[in-house]
Amino acid sequence: MASIQEDPVQDRPTDERQRLKEHFSIPLEQHGDKWSELWNNGELPWDKGAANPALVDLLVQWEEHDFFRSRDALKTRRRALVPGCGRGYDTSLLSTYGYDAFGLDISETAVKAASEWVSSQSEEEKNTQSKHSFEMWGQSHIVLGDFFKNDWAEKLHFDLKGGFDLVYDYTFLCALHPTLRAKWAARMAELIAPQHGLLICLEFPLYKPLETGGPPWGLTSKIYDELLGDNFKKVLFYKPERTHKIGQGSDYVSVWRRK
Repeated sequence: MASIQEDPVQDRPTDERQRLKEHFSIPLEQHGDKWSELWNNGELPWDKGAANPALVDLLVQWEEHDFFRSRDALKTRRRALVPGCGRGYDTSLLSTYGYDAFGLDISETAVKAASEWVSSQSEEEKNTQSKHSFEMWGQSHIVLGDFFKNDWAEKLHFDLKGGFDLVYDYTFLCALHPTLRAKWAARMAELIAPQHGLLICLEFPLYKPLETGGPPWGLTSKIYDELLGDNFKKVLFYKPERTHKIGQGSDYVSVWRRK
C-alpha cells in the first residue's frame, strides 16, 4: 500500500495556490486537458495514497444497514461509481464490499495510473481494506470518460440511466467550476437508481471561503442541500471521527437516497 502523503492545500505557499487557480483560468471546455497536464507533471496534491478513512469507517459501521447492501433481493451484484476516481483507491475499496465498482476519470494518465494501481493490489493488501473474503468481492473497472457525457456507457454494456446503486463523491464536485454544480446534481439524479440508489458525499472543502476561488472550490453543507434536495432525501449526516488531515475538523459525511 502506498504511503499517505500529507499536503494540505492550506499548508502550501500562496503562490502555489495561485498557480493552480491560474492553471484553470481558461474556458471550461478545456479543463479536462488541464487535469491531464497535472497528472502528466506529477502535480497531484489531492492524492493521499489511500481511500479516505471517513469512507472506510462509513462502510464498516453501516455495512449491515439496508443502505449499503451490495446485493439486491435477487442476489444480483450492485454497481458503484466513483467519478474523478484518481488512482482508484475508492474504487478498489468499494469492490471489496461486494460492489462491481467503476472508477471514471477524464484524464488518460489518471486512468492508466488507476488501472496499474488496482491491478497491482494483492489479495492480502485488499484484505486490509475489508473483512470480507475474496469470494465476496466485486470487480474493479477503470473507465476513461467525461462524467457529463454518455460515450463511456458503450464500454460498460448497460444503460447509464439509473444504472448505479451507489455513487461516491469526495473531491469531484469541488473540482468543478461552480457554474457546473446544477448540472452535477442533475447528472447524479440521472445516474443513480430511483427509490434505493445512494449518493455518498464526503463534503469538502468546507473550511475554504467561497470567495477564494479554486479548484478546489469552497463548498458548504447548505450548497449540497440546495443541489440535492429536490431529487434526493438526506438519510445520514455527521462529522466523521477520521478523515484526511486536510479536512480534519471540517469535513462532513452526507448520504442521500434517490427519491
